[in-house]
Amino acid sequence: MPFYEYRCEECGQVKEFRSSMEKKEEMASTLLCDVCGESTFTQVFSGIALTGSTSSRPDNPPPTAGGCCAGGMCHI
Repeated sequence: MPFYEYRCEECGQVKEFRSSMEKKEEMASTLLCDVCGESTFTQVFSGIALTGSTSSRPDNPPPTAGGCCAGGMCHI
């Protein structure tokens, strides 16, 4: 599920929430600032979060079969 951030136009406080893309606008229209109580927000475009296997990163080689530490995960 995507992660969204909105900044209060009054005080700059950032609120974040997870929502399906279909419900994003509905969720954004109900936001209230915890600091000043305003309801006027602007979406903040921040970096994306990737999830999944870490073995696809070049600095983390895929695990090998066998070995001593959880199938060779200790990289000894």
